[in-house]
Amino acid sequence: MTYQVDRRYTNQVINIPIMTMAQERIVVKVKHPRKPHTFYFETAPLITGKDMFVIKIPKMPESVLVRVYNARNGNLDFDNSFKVGKITVGPIRLGFAINKIMDDNVSRFAQFSDWFSENAAILSDRNSVYVSDDGKFRIDYKDVIRDDNGNELRTPARVNSKTGVIEIAKRYYMLLTVPGRRWTNWHEFSHVWKNENASNEFEADRNATIIYLGTGNPTVEAYNGAYRIFKNSPSNLNKQRYDELNRFIRNFNKIMGKQISQNSSAKS
Repeated sequence: MTYQVDRRYTNQVINIPIMTMAQERIVVKVKHPRKPHTFYFETAPLITGKDMFVIKIPKMPESVLVRVYNARNGNLDFDNSFKVGKITVGPIRLGFAINKIMDDNVSRFAQFSDWFSENAAILSDRNSVYVSDDGKFRIDYKDVIRDDNGNELRTPARVNSKTGVIEIAKRYYMLLTVPGRRWTNWHEFSHVWKNENASNEFEADRNATIIYLGTGNPTVEAYNGAYRIFKNSPSNLNKQRYDELNRFIRNFNKIMGKQISQNSSAKS
């Protein structure tokens, strides 16, 4: 089943109630109605009974297409193995952390990163160079990234810590959703502009995640983006990074949940 959801808020959350008759793997994909390879959300959890998909889309386009279907049946126009309730929308509620992370560099890079993540599928990757409006940030867009010997690297991005130039490989970047691309961009940004130790991957993961979640992006896509990157380059280091990222996200969401609850109580 496919639904069109229109924009009511600049930063919009879409709530989709689901009810299954038995345990089913329900797929939800959210895509741009016109741009190819531009997805905002992808998940396929096992659901038994009632549940709710909560989909956050910062910088919401005019509309999105939401596909909901049972994995074993495919995307049918009608499927009695589950029911979709009334779809509602609202504004994304940002936590207090946003005030702590939005320094000048973060704010300026956010505009550039969001634009590139949204339009990556339609931008040229023929060794093209893209520069932010203020001239501070640069992305070199390529089909793939190669090492000094010309060997292909199976990574969507890397950054030169001396120049700050980010290289992005379209072949692998296209495997990510728009939020997954944002997380990747923030990771490379953090190596240069946030880390105390520029080469520390764990520190860049944490800094990227703080900015990513603090600006209202969906938690599941932080996992998905990191998983797709690490899957292409399996190693003990990347396994450790994923495990550490999982712990960090869980703790971050607990802290943010308490802050939002305290804020709501103070206003009531």
